[in-house]
Order: sequence, then structure tokens, then C-alpha cells
Amino acid sequence: MATRSDGNVVLPVGIREIRYHGPEPTAGERLECHVRITSLTETRLAADIQLSHRGTVWCEIDGWENRRFDSPPATDAIRRHPEHSTLARVQPGGWHLVFEYWPDPASRELMMRNVLGGAERDAYAARPPRGRHQWLLGRIAAKDAVRHHLWQHDAGPVFPAEIRVRNDDSGRPHPEGVHGRELPPLDLSLAHCAEAAVALVRPAGGAPVGIDIEEIAERPETTRDAVLAPEEHPLYDRLGGGARTLIRFWAAKEAAAKAEGTGLRGRPRDFRVTTADGDRLTVRTPSGRTHPVSLAEVGNPPGLRPRRYIVAWTEDTHRQHHEEKPS
Repeated sequence: MATRSDGNVVLPVGIREIRYHGPEPTAGERLECHVRITSLTETRLAADIQLSHRGTVWCEIDGWENRRFDSPPATDAIRRHPEHSTLARVQPGGWHLVFEYWPDPASRELMMRNVLGGAERDAYAARPPRGRHQWLLGRIAAKDAVRHHLWQHDAGPVFPAEIRVRNDDSGRPHPEGVHGRELPPLDLSLAHCAEAAVALVRPAGGAPVGIDIEEIAERPETTRDAVLAPEEHPLYDRLGGGARTLIRFWAAKEAAAKAEGTGLRGRPRDFRVTTADGDRLTVRTPSGRTHPVSLAEVGNPPGLRPRRYIVAWTEDTHRQHHEEKPS
């Protein structure tokens, strides 16, 4: 822990031999402990240990072995002070972004126990193994976004397990307080893709909340035809076409559909991108409402597979109008 920035979370997995040299000390007596590290690899730490009682060796432990778990510096604060720390980081626009820093399944299990309550752990275990990591990422992003909102309103310490995210019958996520924690009415949207997850929280009853994240990657020609309505093609072509533009349209539609509370329902062409202004697209929904959607591009940090993503989130037009109003 003193000399390594990663892999300093360890759990004992084996002992080769223990030798005792005298009667057991009485409860409360102080012993001297001497530890000699005998081996350190990427996954294992081994040591020999001596316990001395009143200047005489009382116990020798040979071959104490620890399993080292992936624990990059970004996860240190949440392990030590979870009530004051987050894994997700707030981004310009007020949304939160988190990456998967624990690709090792055992390390993920340890992190899961830091952030999920009992009922959520059961829900995690019930999910297919392949999708657990993204479900966990989404919960982390959502809990951190909610806790950040509470801290902005002087809530004091809030542990991740005091926030639970449940889904209604339509699949829309809702945050709620547990273990005596009471939450103000909040609207929540979350999304995950590969090794990243995002979340957006606002007070309920304000601007509609929707967020999405999609990886920038080439898609088959049929994907473009499935995502874009015929009247969107001129704007798509004017913006350069290609994979990046298609993903921007797709993510913006997903965000607007979540803000509507409906989702795309397998009909993305019913949601039309009508205008574009830099990193902002306007999406008209089947209900006739329009949603201004902001866009940003982010990438995996070093140590993860190189990927780039588009994040799209509905703007808080109520707040912008208030901020732009002359004083």
C-alpha cells in the first residue's frame, strides 16, 4: 500500500504453516508484529510473520498469501470514504460519467459491495453474468448523480447504499431513499455502453430528463435506414454523414425518447432531428413536442480498450432561461 498505486486491496487466501512457541497470551496483552514480504506479483502478495510476546517469539506464520485485486487510484476515495466520495464525475451540462475501473470479476464484486444495498445485491446476482457489469455501472452513475444533487443542497454525508434505483413498469428509473434517507422528488435518466455509464438528475416537474451514450463505430447501411426518416437525410448529409453523425442522431433520439417517458419503442424514425446548431440537435417526438439535445464526445481512459462515445442529454431550458434573463 505504501509503494504501489494499484492493486493495494488484498484479501488473505492461504497460509502454509503456523508454529506456536508457548502458551497463548491473555486477552488484552500487546504483541509485537514483524512482517517480511517474500513475494509480490501482479496478483499475489506473500509474507512471513512473527508475533512476539514480552521479547520472545510466540508465533511464526510462514507463507501468508494475499490475493491482490485491481484497485486503481480512481477507486481509492470511494473505498475509504464512500459517504463523501463518488466514482462518477460531473461533466459540463450537469450529467455524470463513470468508467469501469475493475475489469477483473473479483474486483468488480468488491466494488459492488461498496455501492449496492442488500436488495440491489440480490438484483445484481439475478442478472445474467454478461450484463452485470453494465447494470452495475448504470447504478453507480445514477447513485452518484443523486448524491451530488443532495450535496449541492447541503444534505451532508450520503452513502451509496442509502440510494436505491428502481424501474417502473415502463422501465423508467426512479431514485428512492432507503435506511431512513428521504429524497426530494427527482427525475432520473441513465444509460450505459461498453465500459462507460452516464446519468442525469433534475428536480421533478422541471425540464424533461433524458440521457444516452453510444459508441462511435461503423454501422451497416441498414442501420442508417432504420434510424433516419427520409426527411432527415438532407440534414444528415449536410452535417457530413458517416458513423459519427449517425451516432449523434441516434443518441439524440434516445435522449429525447427517454425525456418523453416512452423510449424509442423500436421506432427511431418516428423521432425526427429537425435542426442542428453546433453540438446541439433539436428532436421532434411523435407527440409533437421538441427537445433541444446537447452532445459531447468522450473516450475511455488509459487502461481500458480504446473507445469513443457520443453522449446526448436533454437541455434544462428552464434553467438556461433563468440564467440568461437580465438582472
